[in-house]
Amino acid sequence: MLSHLIRNRGRVVLRDELLQAVWGYHSLPYTRTVDVHMWQLRRKLEDDPQQPRFLRTVRGAGYLFQEEFGPRPSSACAS
Repeated sequence: MLSHLIRNRGRVVLRDELLQAVWGYHSLPYTRTVDVHMWQLRRKLEDDPQQPRFLRTVRGAGYLFQEEFGPRPSSACAS
């Protein structure tokens, strides 16, 4: 899944496309396969899986691998 996202970096990859390309599903059943694998990848690759910088969700569309993302906003207040 990661290699497919990297090959398509900068482009939104649909969930159905991932199901076909990675798992070979031709009749697209409702499944949480993509979501579960995305969560596992984020846990391994992201500093903060709850606020991913590289493996982004595009709500209602799919997923996006983004090589460079602007600086993450600091949650700490400057003193």
